[in-house]
Amino acid sequence: MSSSRRLCVFFSAGESRYALDASTVLEIARTNDAGGLTLSWFTPTQDLARLLGGDEEPRVGAGIVIDVMPPLALRVKHVDGVFDAAPLPRWPLQGRLIPLIAPAITAAVEYEGRLVFELDPESTARGLPKQSRPLERHTREADSGLVFTVDGERLAVPLHTVVQVVESGLNFNRSPNAGTFLGVAQHRGQLCPVFTVGPLGVVQPFAVLFEVEGELVGLSATSVEGVRHGAALQGAPVLDVGRMFS
Repeated sequence: MSSSRRLCVFFSAGESRYALDASTVLEIARTNDAGGLTLSWFTPTQDLARLLGGDEEPRVGAGIVIDVMPPLALRVKHVDGVFDAAPLPRWPLQGRLIPLIAPAITAAVEYEGRLVFELDPESTARGLPKQSRPLERHTREADSGLVFTVDGERLAVPLHTVVQVVESGLNFNRSPNAGTFLGVAQHRGQLCPVFTVGPLGVVQPFAVLFEVEGELVGLSATSVEGVRHGAALQGAPVLDVGRMFS
């Protein structure tokens, strides 16, 4: 085996995608036709989606045993296979992402246009807290802004902060403990945390990306109306994203 290869097990749990260094995986087993899961390691299994702050996995399709002390047996949705992650684009966590999902998640890689979270085995065993606190809103005066809607509510962000509007499609990975923080998008070689000012945990079709103190941040949007100036902003409160994400 070439020393330049970095084999990882790719799998899904909840609505998120993950990768583990294959050298840390002791066993992989798939459920039988009746939905039962049998692992050879005599250790209780834990639901990975719930361990990382999400809801219980509704469709367990496989189990993974990780080489930590003691060994950690996890129930997951399904296992995609073992892949060489060495040539894949990789982005470490930065700034605002670190307190949200680290140390359980250390980075993200891109595989076939899809973002995949890299898990740290030891920290995965400690899990992540569930998010339940809404994002505190602040508003400000502005001459122009990008107007978008969230479940029918018109909102705006100051135009000078806007970077781009992206679709919440393949290049987005949902946070395992999604609440106010929904997940990450990749934009120009950076991981961008995406939040919501709407219902907790609900990922909308679009994300409005903007810059705060030199870092990218996104807000989930049902639709994007466009740039509005002056009186056309009436009825669309302009969010003070500097205060909200300071």
